[in-house]
Amino acid sequence: MEFAKQNVDVAARYVKDFLSLDRIAEEDIPRGQGEVVRHGMHKVAVYRDESGTLHHCSAVCTHLKCIVEWNSAEKSWDCPCHGSRFDPYGKVLNGPAISALSALEEPTSSAPSVERSAPSAEHNA
Repeated sequence: MEFAKQNVDVAARYVKDFLSLDRIAEEDIPRGQGEVVRHGMHKVAVYRDESGTLHHCSAVCTHLKCIVEWNSAEKSWDCPCHGSRFDPYGKVLNGPAISALSALEEPTSSAPSVERSAPSAEHNA
């Protein structure tokens, strides 16, 4: 029964990730923080380092494709589905994921919006 409940929770997380609408401008990400940004239909994990440089990687966890969330307390990207953790630049800190988040080039299109995730228990290129 616990297995079925966990699978329902993961399915609900996929729907929430796809439908989330709360957005801010990418330039509003503070130094030392990260946010998940929507670029068209793609989710991008954006981290602003202490010098102000933005770093972009896929927000899709390499384990089972859930969307990672920024953990401001640990300064990591955490997967809410199965607990994988990544450093601010996308490198795996803890599994079950074994591959880093895919690095992305900085977008050149118009300024995207950022999706604010609900607070959770809260990635090196």
